[in-house]
Amino acid sequence: MLRGWERADVACAREGKGRDAAGAAAWIEAQRQRGHDGAGLSLAIAAAGSGEALGCISLLVRPQPGTAPIGHPDGLLFVPQAGTVGLGYWVLERARRRGLASRAVALLTRWAFAEAGMARIEALVEPGNVASLRVVEKAGFVREGRLRAYLGPEPDGRRGDVFVYSLLRDDPTGV
Repeated sequence: MLRGWERADVACAREGKGRDAAGAAAWIEAQRQRGHDGAGLSLAIAAAGSGEALGCISLLVRPQPGTAPIGHPDGLLFVPQAGTVGLGYWVLERARRRGLASRAVALLTRWAFAEAGMARIEALVEPGNVASLRVVEKAGFVREGRLRAYLGPEPDGRRGDVFVYSLLRDDPTGV
């Protein structure tokens, strides 16, 4: 189930984002504002019965040309492009391997095409993140290429690659 972020979701933000209570509360407030500031949408991935927040899924709207790029909550940067959104998601370690990310991606991508009128959804996935690769591929995303040394730099100066995936409104989906 997807729902808006609530102030009571501090435990999820602490665990998922590695922040103290104040930092987690600030992060939640930023996610709550995302839908109001035109920068996209961020929702909690929640347990069906209890409603407990177990992760996050976001669509990041491209600003119009001539405006600043938008940063992803996990540090990825998307270039402005009208009609395109970037997809990001994470699930708490203790809640993984239940299909939560796959269901969340299916729900939000359907909504983005049908209700928000998007033409293209992009996902950037690190090559070693096998679970995330499976999520986007199961949803019908197509691998377009590899962005070399795109992430970083890390404190030691290293940079990381990402695969670029996309799903178009008219693509067949796996969901």
